[in-house]
Amino acid sequence: MASSKFVLVVETNNDAATVASELAPTGVGGSSLTTGADAWATIEKIGSFLQAEAHSGRGIKITYFDTAVSASTTGTFTGDPTTGDTVTINGVAFTARTSGAVANEYNITAGSVTANAAALAAAINASVTARIIGTIRASSVAGVITFFAVVPGSVGIPTVLSESTGNFTLAATTLSTGGTQAHNAIISAGL
Repeated sequence: MASSKFVLVVETNNDAATVASELAPTGVGGSSLTTGADAWATIEKIGSFLQAEAHSGRGIKITYFDTAVSASTTGTFTGDPTTGDTVTINGVAFTARTSGAVANEYNITAGSVTANAAALAAAINASVTARIIGTIRASSVAGVITFFAVVPGSVGIPTVLSESTGNFTLAATTLSTGGTQAHNAIISAGL
């Protein structure tokens, strides 16, 4: 079965702290990367919140785009990076290390563009740094990394990327591919 993505933007008259407390993911200390059984509980909380807002008379506005594509770009390794080389995404540097990589770092595998791309993508996906977590993800195939916005649609397009890495080239300095959304509708009750 093919999957599809859609963007749902909800506006309410509640303050941000109230909304955050109502929608905090279950069982994961507020992580935006809830998975497994806790994900279903979080989805139920979101549904209950929307239903409560609709019945409360406080007002709710939903804008949705039923066909959305995440903004993305690619980067390609043509050889090994050097220790200290960086790829910076959304202001966060990911640094190549010979060994002993820690947060926002990745270990170089000599002679393997595939392994180096996979290591950089894994470091990005494991990052818990603000401006990365819940915002940007990465995948890799045969030395090519695809950087993509977690939220589909145009929101990810302005994300800035740069590199100071030997043997690595970015296709673009923003997530300039995709980032589309279509078939929109706005439903407003009391807002």
